[in-house]
Order: sequence, then C-alpha cells, then structure tokens
Amino acid sequence: MSGNTYNNYLRALRYPFIKVARLRFLQPDGSTVFALDGNPLELRNKAFIEDGQLTVNLQNGQRRTASVTLANTNGEFEYQYGKLWFGQEIALDEGLILPDGTEYYIQQGVFLINDPTNDVRPEGNTMQLNLVDKWSNLDGSLRGKLEGTYEVPVGTNIFTPITSLLSEDRGNGQPLDNITPIYTDYYNNKTQIVSGSTVSMVDSPYTLTVDAGSTKADVILGLVGMVNGWVGYDPSGALRVDPSQDDIADIDKPVSWTFGTDETTLLGMSYTIKKSEVYNDIIIVGAALENGTQPMARATNYDPISDTNVNIVGRITYREEQSGFATQTQCRDLAVWKVKRMTVLQKAVTISCSQLMHIRENELVTIKRTDKPNSPIERHLIQGFSRPLLGTAQMTINAVSVVDIPDISVVTTDSLDG
Repeated sequence: MSGNTYNNYLRALRYPFIKVARLRFLQPDGSTVFALDGNPLELRNKAFIEDGQLTVNLQNGQRRTASVTLANTNGEFEYQYGKLWFGQEIALDEGLILPDGTEYYIQQGVFLINDPTNDVRPEGNTMQLNLVDKWSNLDGSLRGKLEGTYEVPVGTNIFTPITSLLSEDRGNGQPLDNITPIYTDYYNNKTQIVSGSTVSMVDSPYTLTVDAGSTKADVILGLVGMVNGWVGYDPSGALRVDPSQDDIADIDKPVSWTFGTDETTLLGMSYTIKKSEVYNDIIIVGAALENGTQPMARATNYDPISDTNVNIVGRITYREEQSGFATQTQCRDLAVWKVKRMTVLQKAVTISCSQLMHIRENELVTIKRTDKPNSPIERHLIQGFSRPLLGTAQMTINAVSVVDIPDISVVTTDSLDG
C-alpha cells in the first residue's frame, strides 16, 4: 500500500468507520489459499467470521493470541484431516473501509490452531478457533520438544543455532518455520571481555546446555538471554530478535498514536500507581567463574528529574542472580535495563479507545492532557492490547508511563567486594 493510502487510513480512524477482518489460510510457503471475512453476504461454502478477539502482550515468547468463531453451517471447517489439521497456518488481518470504498488491511500475525471446539446446534454449526502465534511450535505446546541434549559451544554466533532450529524438518518435508528470522544488527560491532579476551557480543560467552525433554524455545531463550535481547514473533509471522539495550531511551521509539483528552478516539484512562514494584537500585550477579571471579553490575537512579531517584526516596534495592552470565557486559546491560523499567513502572495506565489496527507492542502512544494546566503531553510505552475482531466496540491498551532517565550510575566489577 502506498504512503498516501496509509495516511487515508489514519485520517479515517478519527471518524466513524466500518471495521473489516479476515483470516487467510496459508500454504506451507506462506502464500494464501483462500480467505474468510466477516461478511455473511459473501460466503465461501456458507462460512464466515462470526465473532473474535485479538490479544497481544509484550514478552519474550508467546505474544499473540486470538479467539475466532466461524459460522460453519456445512461443516467445511471441521477439525479433521483434509479440512483444518495440524500445522495449518492462518494469517489474521484487520482494517477498515476507506472513504473511497476500498478495503485497507494490516496483518496482525500468523497463527496456529490450538484445541478447537466444534459446536453443533439446530440453528447451525460453529467452529471456535483458539489461535496461538508460531512460538507454540517451539515451546512444546504444539511441538518443539527436544529429543536429546542440545549444546551450543562457547564462541558460537548465537543466531546460527536459532536459524538451524527454525530450519529443521518437521518430518514431512517442511521446515519448522518457512519465514526467514529477523535479527538485530545492534550487536554486530560490539564486544565484551570473556576470560580476559575481547570477543564479539554475538558469540556465546559460555557453552549453553539444554537437557532432553526441554524445548527449542528454551534453547532460543538461553541464546537471546546472552545478549539480554527481546525475542518473539512479529505481525508478519517472522521471529524477531531485538536489543533490550535499545529500550533504555524511549525517545526514539515510533509514536503509534497521539490522543487528546478532548478527542473522540480517547474514551477513558485508568491509572494504577504500583509502589510495590518500584526499585531504583539494581544489582545483577553473574556466575562464579573458574578463575575465581564473579561478574557483577549495579545500576542506580540518581536522575534529579525522576521522582523515584535515590536522593529523594532513598535506596530501594533489587538483586538478581543470573547463573548463565559470564561477563560484566551482560550484567551491566541487564542492570541498566531493569533500573529503567523498575523505576518508571510505578504508573501503569489502561487506555480505552476506539480501535486502532496499526499499533504495536513496545511502541509509544502519547496523551495530550488538556484537562491539566498547560496541557502537558504524557508518553506511554505499549505493553499490550486487546480488541474485538468485528464491529467498532472499544479496544483496550495496557501501557506504562515513560520518563527517560539519562543520569544512571553504573558500577561493574569482577568481585562482590569490589
């Protein structure tokens, strides 16, 4: 779609619109076999989307789930071989009808079917599809169990075994994941000290061993944990690895939407002050190494613009041991990331608004508070959201307040006494 079409979509959101949603049933190569939408007048074998909801949460692992009810009057979409069956991938698209009458869709994810329910009634059959994103192929819930011990030797590029796991044959000639993963280039030219030597950050600083009976997800989480990265499937169905280090300052993140308290798109806000989750002093302790050292880092918030800095509220310490961390860099990166998140997480906001199909987790929304003196603009980082697939009922966005804290004191050492 052209940029002009996208701008037309953004403008249409500020006025009453007709919501559209569809499921695209995919071939193994990702191409679309056919699609179902919510229009009962354009039936494919008398089946269409009757109801549904999409839920997204920012976390490492499973991020996207959806529940979809299909009208299934002739049994075309029963869960059995030759109809809907194991491994069937389904793309979910949402959008609206533009003022010129064309449909505009935005992809929301590629999903797999988990525990479907077929409801048979006198007035017609329905099929309830519980959709989970492709992480379920890795975490053992659908597939992904390891048959034997999986070992990644020290010095291995961490992205190589991830690519290898996704390329493994399912046993039917198809790879576990047909879409090429997307890896950040943030770490490419960065180094860290391992056993006195300078090595690339993308090379594993220690041997990762994952026991038989664990999952491929455990391997991937262990590898991504070596660089404190984010990992999960994006709306296009690609596995992404992004740097958490890039999350320290949110000012450069995309702003998905700007609300105003005097605008119709914003229906309400609810703030929760989470005092019990506030920490301004973070200690991360790594593994005890063979040379007798133990890497550690401490990050402390002294920023005067932060109302939870140590000079105002005193030191509130959080300590975490990471048995897999072998370098100061690993400890430092996690400590800085946690002090940022744990210092600003004291204010969570739930936003009720009209539906916005383009927003993404880990992006920003801003709210112009015209109800306050001087109409300050508040920035919030999206942690998750949910919305109905059909109709234009309100959606819910869960976010946390954002206050960038540039003045963080960081101390790293190879000794707990240092």
